Amino acid sequence: MWSWSSSEVSLSSDQYLLSGMPAIFRGDLVEAEVDKVATQYREATKFLALVRAFLGEGEGAAIELNEVPSFFDIDSAAGDQLTIIGKWLGFPRCHCVCDAPAVFGFDCGSPGPFTIAGFCAPGSTWVDCPPLGNSTLCIDDDEAYRGMLKARRYQMMGLYDVASLQAAIRHVWGDTAQVADTSVGSVILAPGRALTADETAQLPVAFRVFPIAPGIRAMVHLGFGPIFGFGTGWGGFCENAEFLCPTDPHTYTCA
Repeated sequence: MWSWSSSEVSLSSDQYLLSGMPAIFRGDLVEAEVDKVATQYREATKFLALVRAFLGEGEGAAIELNEVPSFFDIDSAAGDQLTIIGKWLGFPRCHCVCDAPAVFGFDCGSPGPFTIAGFCAPGSTWVDCPPLGNSTLCIDDDEAYRGMLKARRYQMMGLYDVASLQAAIRHVWGDTAQVADTSVGSVILAPGRALTADETAQLPVAFRVFPIAPGIRAMVHLGFGPIFGFGTGWGGFCENAEFLCPTDPHTYTCA
């Protein structure tokens, strides 16, 4: 029975089937077995042809099986293959999230936790009284899902240090993302750019995949300018800097 543990199955399909087993090339297995035929049958051409025909079927299956891991490379897998990798990593495409409807207002270009809609948009409501409920959010975009799966690897390995968290959030939000602040019992993450509508909707799901230790409160700063502060890496008064403004991404709750 096959085990797809990374310690047992190599992902380099052109070199290995199982760890330590050489690559299988067309004809290798067949001829290796034909060589075992007793000497007195070496001239039995019809018999040897029958043996090669049957062995060729098994060899073909072995070669195809040898190529299976190449279809599940996290960097190149797509569609159903990427979905299967997500299941292996314990992070499916679809998640139950809090469903907050769009609210009446005007888009001023500044980031915020709400989806803005006009008065005539179906399902929109006032900001102070949105009916909250549960809905299912599916990450259909392969590249967005791939980034979250790469972040999930840090979480699975229990890598809760700041450097690992920084690397993980950049898989999801890109090179502008940063760990904006850490303090006792909390961490603030910043995408460092304006998020798309889909990325904003996926915020709760993204925070479920980041390597943040249990018990640590995770917040998000949605601004995309330099953050005001003193010292290296912070923005000053004359650099159009923004104050750090953490927002609850509602990772598992509606409020």
